[in-house]
Amino acid sequence: MSSHILVGIDGSPQGDKAFAYALNLAARAAAVLHACAVVYGPDIEMAEASEREALIEQRREQLRKKLDSLAAQAGETGVEIQLHILEGQPVEQLLALAQSQNVSHIVVGHRSKGLFEQLLMGSVAKGVVDQARCNVTVVR
Repeated sequence: MSSHILVGIDGSPQGDKAFAYALNLAARAAAVLHACAVVYGPDIEMAEASEREALIEQRREQLRKKLDSLAAQAGETGVEIQLHILEGQPVEQLLALAQSQNVSHIVVGHRSKGLFEQLLMGSVAKGVVDQARCNVTVVR
C-alpha cells in the first residue's frame, strides 16, 4: 500500500516552496503526491453573480497552468502526481480530499495576509493544522 501526500497550491511563492518540500518528501517516501489548488478568493466571493463565473473560469485556468508546470517538475523526479482543482473554502476542500485519498501527510504554505483578507478568508494553514487528522507541515 503506497502512502499519499497532499500539497495545497495557490500560485504564491510560499505555495511553490510547499510544493518543493512535498515533492522531496514524496520522492523519499515513494508516495503518491496530490497537488491541489482551490478556486477561491475575496474577489470571487465579493463579485456579483454575473461576474463570478468568469472570475472562476479565469482562476481555474491560471491554476491549471500552474499545476501542469508543477506536474512537469514531478515527472522529472519520477514521483507519481495527481492534480486536483476544486472550488469552495480551501480548508474544507483540502481536508475532504485528504480524507477521500487516505492522505497521511498534508503540506501547506504559510503567507502573511492583510487584516481584511484574514477576516474574510482566515488562515488556510491554521485551519488545516487545527482540523486535519494526519500529519501537517507548514512551509514558510
